[in-house]
Amino acid sequence: MKVWLYYRLSRDEDVELNSLMNQRKILLDYAEHQGHEVVGESFDDNVSGMHFNRDGINKIYEVVESGSIEAILVKDLSRLGRHRTQTALFIDYLTENHVRVLSVTENIDTGNENDDLIVGVKGLMNDVYAKDISRKGRAGFRQKQKDGLIMIPPFGYFKDRNTRQVLIAEEAAEIVRTIFKLYVDGHGLKAVARILNEGGHPTPAYYQKKLLNKRSPNTWPEIANRGIWINTTIKRILKDEIYTGTLVNHKTESVNMGKSIKFIPTEEQYRHESFVPAIITKELWEQAQFLLADRPTSNVRAGKSQRIHRYTSLVMCKDCGRNFTAKKRTYNGVAITDYVCTSNHRYGKEYCTPHRISQETLDKLILNELQSIKFMANRNWQTIEKQVGEWAKQKSNIERQVQRLSEKISSLELEIEKILMERIADKPNSERYDRMIEKREQEVIKARDQIESYRDMDAAFKKKRAESKKSLGLLDEIIESGSISDTHLRMLVDNIIVAEVDGKLDIEICLKAAFQGHYDIYDDFMSLVDRSLEMRAITDWQTRQPGEVSHILTAVN
Repeated sequence: MKVWLYYRLSRDEDVELNSLMNQRKILLDYAEHQGHEVVGESFDDNVSGMHFNRDGINKIYEVVESGSIEAILVKDLSRLGRHRTQTALFIDYLTENHVRVLSVTENIDTGNENDDLIVGVKGLMNDVYAKDISRKGRAGFRQKQKDGLIMIPPFGYFKDRNTRQVLIAEEAAEIVRTIFKLYVDGHGLKAVARILNEGGHPTPAYYQKKLLNKRSPNTWPEIANRGIWINTTIKRILKDEIYTGTLVNHKTESVNMGKSIKFIPTEEQYRHESFVPAIITKELWEQAQFLLADRPTSNVRAGKSQRIHRYTSLVMCKDCGRNFTAKKRTYNGVAITDYVCTSNHRYGKEYCTPHRISQETLDKLILNELQSIKFMANRNWQTIEKQVGEWAKQKSNIERQVQRLSEKISSLELEIEKILMERIADKPNSERYDRMIEKREQEVIKARDQIESYRDMDAAFKKKRAESKKSLGLLDEIIESGSISDTHLRMLVDNIIVAEVDGKLDIEICLKAAFQGHYDIYDDFMSLVDRSLEMRAITDWQTRQPGEVSHILTAVN
């Protein structure tokens, strides 16, 4: 009988017992002893049996279709496959093409009807075994992720062969710093990629292949393997928090035996602060995340290899509702950027007036108002600090109250258990016992809600204090430097509305909610009282064109 040899080794098996050479020897000895003619062989090394997309199986399909074999020899049926359904379908395919499967060590012949039950049982056992191995493997891998796991260091890092520590690869790290700086300074993803390509900077694929001798991940697009920077590579680097020193594991999870991927919610991921040396600051990374979220929604665009104009998509004409367009001009040898209504720029004065205002004027208006906000922010901080101090005085009493409530819950749960036992013995009065149980369950819910409210208050005070401190620090930094970066501008300002009345420009600057001077405090440590400071200031400014500019600062939710 003409036979084909097939053998497979999986990564989770005993190499000595199931080595490819050992399997091959067993199959050859069996074929020789039975007088079979071996016409060919195929194998799969370090490949799971839970799928049939394997090179060795594909060769079997070819020879079966050619009609050149009568049987396939395997050491045992698990070598053919461990997935019960797919293995059964493959055996059915072979049977339809008059090809038998001979399991040498199990003495099974799929051409023998008496072996059908054994084949089914073996398939079930192999399937259960594979799933059990997968479950144990996932549990072990998950524990490693909880402890902090880096299998392949990301671009900008390398793993020391002796200490196994993850360290900074300075040449690549400098490219990472350049990427963040260019993006935060106003360049788009494509513009950053183009600048890196023009500068001849090595790509992550280059480091993977040339330095680490590893191929690029399958998730990378094919063009990324050509040593060319592309926008998706730039975006992936910008989104990776590892560059701040924070490792985040368990962001995705394989399901259905690796057939699909499930994204894990942020609160369920494993975070490891200061796990590796930081390449960039936390603040720079947060600015990049803000811009990654903000630019698509604001539809910001820039010319080829150009920076995004500072106030693009922020300035809007109140009279016609269109955004403003940036226009560059030179005055006495100095480059000046003005912003004009897009309707006027495209269609002329018949549709709308220019509403022209210079970038310099807008900068002065915003910086002036930030100084006013600083005063109100300080008042906010003092109020929050006072409330936090009062809360701290009451915290010990609150903790005792939480302890008493916890003890009450334990006592009520014991009572519920006793009542349940009495209910079983006294079934005629079950409704009475049900009412007693329901009453205690309601008390347990009420006590738990009280404990949760105390914990929520503590977390809210800490969060509000941290937010206020961060906002105050940002304002201090901007005022001390005398200028505001493009990123900080977009973090502060929601939009700027410009109207023209009797030759004068009225400018309304709407800040984002985080900088309204808005704060929440707890009254008597139980109810949340909402208070907000009104931030309206009117200042007159002389513009470069005839007429006056008055601007109103308002806060938006």
